[in-house]
Parts: sequence; structure tokens; C-alpha cells
Amino acid sequence: MTTVMYIFLATVISGVLLLIWDYPVIKGALQACGAIEFVTVRTMGMIAGAAVFALAVFYPGKVSANTAGIIENIPVRMLLSVGIATVASILVTSRISNYPAIPYAFIGALFGLQFAAKGTIDWALAYTNVISWICAPLACSLIAAMFYRLSAMTFRNNHVHMAFFEMRILRAAIFASPLLIGAFAWNNSILFTIFPVREFGAGPLAAGIGAAAFLLARPFVAKKVTIASWNIADNTLDINSLSTLSVILAMTITFGLSPAPLSAGCLFIAALAGVSIARGSAVVEGHTVISNIVAAVLSPVLGLLIGFSMGMILNGDMINTVIVVGLLALVAGTVTYVRMQNRRLLHDQIVYAHEQQIYNTRKSLSALEVRSEMTEKDLLGKLELKRKELVDFAVGISEQKDFMETVYEQLEEVRKLGTAEEKDARTDELLSSLRERMYFTREINDFYARSEVLHKDFNMRLREAYPNLTENERKLANLLRQGFSSKYIASLMNITPKSAEINRYRLRSKLGLERSDNLIKFIKSI
Repeated sequence: MTTVMYIFLATVISGVLLLIWDYPVIKGALQACGAIEFVTVRTMGMIAGAAVFALAVFYPGKVSANTAGIIENIPVRMLLSVGIATVASILVTSRISNYPAIPYAFIGALFGLQFAAKGTIDWALAYTNVISWICAPLACSLIAAMFYRLSAMTFRNNHVHMAFFEMRILRAAIFASPLLIGAFAWNNSILFTIFPVREFGAGPLAAGIGAAAFLLARPFVAKKVTIASWNIADNTLDINSLSTLSVILAMTITFGLSPAPLSAGCLFIAALAGVSIARGSAVVEGHTVISNIVAAVLSPVLGLLIGFSMGMILNGDMINTVIVVGLLALVAGTVTYVRMQNRRLLHDQIVYAHEQQIYNTRKSLSALEVRSEMTEKDLLGKLELKRKELVDFAVGISEQKDFMETVYEQLEEVRKLGTAEEKDARTDELLSSLRERMYFTREINDFYARSEVLHKDFNMRLREAYPNLTENERKLANLLRQGFSSKYIASLMNITPKSAEINRYRLRSKLGLERSDNLIKFIKSI
């Protein structure tokens, strides 16, 4: 019973790690392509995963058989150390990459315990695993790049409508989804079935332990898996559907052909790198690829060292254990230091960006204050001008009234005169006074002065652009800009309407306009 408990706990530990870190990659890819939205795909995926898992227990493939060969050389009392060593390795490598290689740490821990128990390891299996871990990401990257390139060329050469092309990709993703789940379960089923087959002789107990471990772990990790998978689908796989399908197919083929357990995260990053090469644009950042490679190399090494250390502790050899623990502490300290330095650098960058934002905000506020002050002064100036116009208008009314009263009184006096000569003389005086008044010289000059103030920017630009214009031509341009007709322009300039038209023609010539050009639009554009 104690042996079964050791195996069960080790299975739970390794299985939980696989569910937390590797399964979200598979689920996120299916969510990104849209296939998982179909009930048929979800049902077939569960059936495929369960069927392949059961098949791997009762009829282990090359991956399970090779790994089981390592397990059988380890005493049962040491099997719990496999899960502990895997967890310790992942705690370190997860600080380096978001996709720590759980299967690599698991296999490394097995080899470490085998070395502690037997004094040697199965070098043939070790070489097989190492070569697989090196070649599998390269093959996955190449498959993804080739599939993407061939599909894109087919789409361009056959001139398929985008809607039909997307429909075909979705159908292919629906077909490939159960295959990906099945290939992942086939390749990594050994993490749920840590079981010395030769000692117990059959698979049902292993299947029961694996199923119980999965059912026990699933409720505790379901929320984390959902969040992680949606994060992958929404952020990392925020690319076109053909790229996502290329990643799914490349991972499926690589899982199915590998003779060693593979990390879904490593294959995922490798496939994205291959798609990036095929597309000619990066869909995964370079530092993500490098950190994933470092984590993939470090995971089995740490698993080996920690597994060996725990095995030596169980065997009572403390000297080698102290050495190994010291090395592990050095590695963990180095990783933690680098992580802290990166966080500090990130914090400094955030603080600097925040300070820059504050500086820019203050600068904008200062500019806004200056602009507001200028606007306020401008508004006050215009308000004062309007007030003055109102006062002048009232004064003008008063002056006009006084003038009209004077004319009225003078006409009354003319009517009282006795002789015609006196009446004619006084009438001529009145006519001369009226004619003088009709020119409105003072009012017109006052109008031009105020117009200069209101439109000083325009007048300044007009003088700079066309310094050869006369004063009357500038007045004409100003009146045209304000929308006065030729009739009113003639009245304001004390000229005839025909003269006003001639002045407009001369102004067009000096401004260099063609017959088809609109004079008023051009003046307003200055």
C-alpha cells in the first residue's frame, strides 16, 4: 500500500505540472484557431485523449517503453523523489521562461535517481532523449515553415477567395485538433503513469492511478489552465489562421514521431519561430526563443542533479549530497539574481517612463496655460473692441441726430427768408454741407482702422507675401475677404462700381491669378 501511495503522489505531482504548464499550450492553440468552439471537436478531443492514454498504459509505445525502462531500475521508495525533483527544477526554470520543459525535468530526475541507485545510467536512452530534444524543435520549426509556405503559395497561385480559404483552414483545424490532443497524450502519458511494470506485472493499476491522479488534480488547476490558455490564444497566437494551423500540424507530427517525451512549450515556440521565418516577419520575440532554449537545457540538468541528490540522501550518502545541493543553490541563486536584476531594470525603465510622462504632461500643461492666457488676452481685447464699437455706434447716432437737427433748423430759417437770392445762397450752403457729410470720411477711416486691428494677421501675411500691393489694393483685398460686394466696396472706397471692378482685375494680376482662379477663395487662403 505504501508503494502505491508513493507512486500515486509522484503521479499527482508530475501530472499537475503537466496540466499547469504544457496543456494550456495545446488548449490555447485550439482556441486560437476556433476549432474548440465546436462541440464535436471538444467531444472527440476528450475521447481521443482518454483512448490514447489507455492505449499507452496497456500497450506502451516507444516513448513509454523507454521511460518505463528507466523507472524499473529505480527502487520504489525513491519514486516520490521524481515528482519532488521535477517541481524543484520547474520552480527555477519557470523564472527564466513562461514555458518550462516539464518532461525534460522529469526524465532528468529519473536519470538522477537511477544514477544514485545503480551508480550508472542507461546511456543509450540518455542519448536518445538528448538527441530527440535537440532534433524535435528543429523538425517542428521546419514542418511549420514548410506547411505555411506551401499553403500560402497554393492560395496565391489558385486565386482562392479569402472566405473559402479561411473555411478550408477551419476544417483542417477541426480535423487536426483531436490528433493534436491524442499525440500530446501519447507522448506525455508516462508522466501520469509512473509505474514499475515488471514489479506489478499489468496495466490496470497504472491506468487507475493515472486516472485518479488526473481527476484529483483537474479541479485545482482548471481555472489556471483556462486563464493560461486564453492568454496564449489572445496574445501569443494573435496571428492569422494559417499560422495557427501550421503550429498545430507541426506540433502534432513532431509529438507523434518522437521517441522521447517532449515539452509542448518548446515545440510551440519552435513552430512559431518556423512560421516567422516563412512569413518574413516575427510572430515570436527573440528573447522568448532564447529564454525557452535556456530553460529547455537547464530543466533536465537541474532534474538530474536534484534527483541524484535526493537519491543519495535516501541512500545515506551526505557528502555528495552537500556538493550537489551546493551546486543547486549556486544555480538557483544565479537565476534568482539575474531575475532580480531584470526586474530592477524593468522597474527603472517603468520609473523613467513615468517620469517622462510627468514631464511631458507638465510641459503640455504649461503650453496650455500660455495658450489659455493668450486666448484670454485675445478675448479681452476683442471684448474691449466690441465695447468701443458699441460706444462709437451710440456716439454716431447722437452725432447724426445733432446734424439732422441742425439741417432741419437751417431749412426752417431758409423757408422764412424773403428774397429768392437769399434762399438760393442758403440752399447752396446746405447742399455743400450735405455733400461733405455724404463722403463719411471720418467713419470710413475709422472702419479701416478697426478692420486692420481685427484682421492684423491677414494683413501681415498679405504684406509679407505681396509687398508690391498699394494701400488701396490691400484695402480692397481686406473688403473682399470680409465678403463685401462690388457695390458696397465702391461705396466704402468712394469710387464707382465700374472702378471697383477694374481694381479687382488689377488685384488679380498682381496676385498672379489665372482667369479660372477664384479671387475671394485665394484671398481667404492667405
